[in-house]
Amino acid sequence: MTHAALAPLIGPEFDEFLAASIGEDRNGTSLSVLSALARLDVDPWQEAANLGRMSGEAAAGRLTALIDALPYEPASAVPSKTIAADLVALLPKTKKLNVSSPDNGLAVVGARRARIRIALCSLIALIVIVLALSASHSPGSGVSAEPSAPVAADVTTATPRKPSP
Repeated sequence: MTHAALAPLIGPEFDEFLAASIGEDRNGTSLSVLSALARLDVDPWQEAANLGRMSGEAAAGRLTALIDALPYEPASAVPSKTIAADLVALLPKTKKLNVSSPDNGLAVVGARRARIRIALCSLIALIVIVLALSASHSPGSGVSAEPSAPVAADVTTATPRKPSP
């Protein structure tokens, strides 16, 4: 199954299809298209987008095969071909589906990361410049033009002179 972060790459036009009931499994649990595809380890959103791009016949054939591949097939007496045909009717009819390719989505993320890196590097460079300027103009920078006065301790430690004869 593909990564779940790719799910938002399709629009809400597939919601009715993915939420549609296939029937109940042998345990009496309601089985939606979403749960059936997940049980088959197929990404439901990716599969919905793929089915939306197919012709009606091809989509019905693919759905029939997927329903037949379920480990606990629906308990209803309705043939899987009929279920698949009903489900295909719920797929969006337009040719322009709101589907982004995963590569496009990842490219957008990559471009966003690049802009963030550039902004952070610019911010760091600005901080370094400000710190350098403030250090050079600070009055207690350690270097001054006037020499410091001698310390009193220096006078007392000088070697005494001998009196001249």
